[in-house]
Amino acid sequence: MRTSIFFNSSWLGQLIVGCGLFACSFLIEYQILAHFITPPLLALALSITLEGGKVAAVIWHYYLGYLASEAYPLSVRFSSLVFRAGLFLLSLMCSMLFLTARLDRPNLNQVRQQRLAAVMEQARNDAEHIRERFAEKRRLLQKRQQQQRMAMTNQHTARIKMLETMLRNEMNNVINGVFKGPRYREIERRLTLARQDFQQELDAQRQRHDQAAHALEQELDQTIMAIQNKADQRRQQIIENDYGSDRDVHDQRIMALLDTVDAIFHYRWHPLQFVFFFSILISLLMETGIMLAFSTITMAIAPVLHARHMEELEKESVRVRTRGAMEQETIRHQASMEQVSRAGRRILQQAGFMTDDEQTI
Repeated sequence: MRTSIFFNSSWLGQLIVGCGLFACSFLIEYQILAHFITPPLLALALSITLEGGKVAAVIWHYYLGYLASEAYPLSVRFSSLVFRAGLFLLSLMCSMLFLTARLDRPNLNQVRQQRLAAVMEQARNDAEHIRERFAEKRRLLQKRQQQQRMAMTNQHTARIKMLETMLRNEMNNVINGVFKGPRYREIERRLTLARQDFQQELDAQRQRHDQAAHALEQELDQTIMAIQNKADQRRQQIIENDYGSDRDVHDQRIMALLDTVDAIFHYRWHPLQFVFFFSILISLLMETGIMLAFSTITMAIAPVLHARHMEELEKESVRVRTRGAMEQETIRHQASMEQVSRAGRRILQQAGFMTDDEQTI
């Protein structure tokens, strides 16, 4: 009783393990096939069919292995082997694709976004610093221009005021009722020239100041453009970089394991090498677990199923043979009755109790 419970529990546990691994393998295979095959319903149907065929192939192979070679010929065995091997390789590849996509540089997008954001932040900070520096240059330039304008204005204003005073004084020098003599005209000419020189120098200084301000703005624009171009180049480098040798993009647990292996065995694995072998290990464990679970259950119950199958075949054979014998006996009985009936009609005809027409009927 206890032995029966033990074996039943063991088979149930194997069945649960096999079904769990089967469900995991199915979900992984569906996600991978859905990425390559559209519509998703087709990928779902294909995944269900292939995964179901995997389990069915294991069961029918071990069950039919109990039959004779005539009932399970070598060609069918080979086809079954090819089918099971193809399903195993398909599940293995799907599992490797699924795990590799999640273990290969899982932090790549996060690190890339962080570094892109850092580049843009640095570019904004540099541009702001440059604008502040040029604002100070602009303030100093305006201050210097104001000082120059004030100095020039003071210089020319003093001269103009002096000539205007001389001109007013000359107006008081009246000779014969006339004050506009040669001296007055000379002072007036010099005053006009002084005013013209003052205006020309004001215009020239204004033009120089505008040119200096324009040159400063151009230098600011060029500096900002250089910062932007440098930031764009760094952004492009970040986008194109795969960061294969950057620790930050890899899983830190994987990196810690590789560091431990390197410290003990003095051999440095690349993270992708670990991802590849780890994916193979998980895939092999899943697929062999499915094969082992359903294979052991099938092998355990195959003798019983085979015996029941042979019993049913024997019963069916006896049933068919009995039915055939009964049908043959019925046919022979009908033939004998027909002969007896014909003989009776013949005797009655000979005795004159039946005509030829009645015999025919």
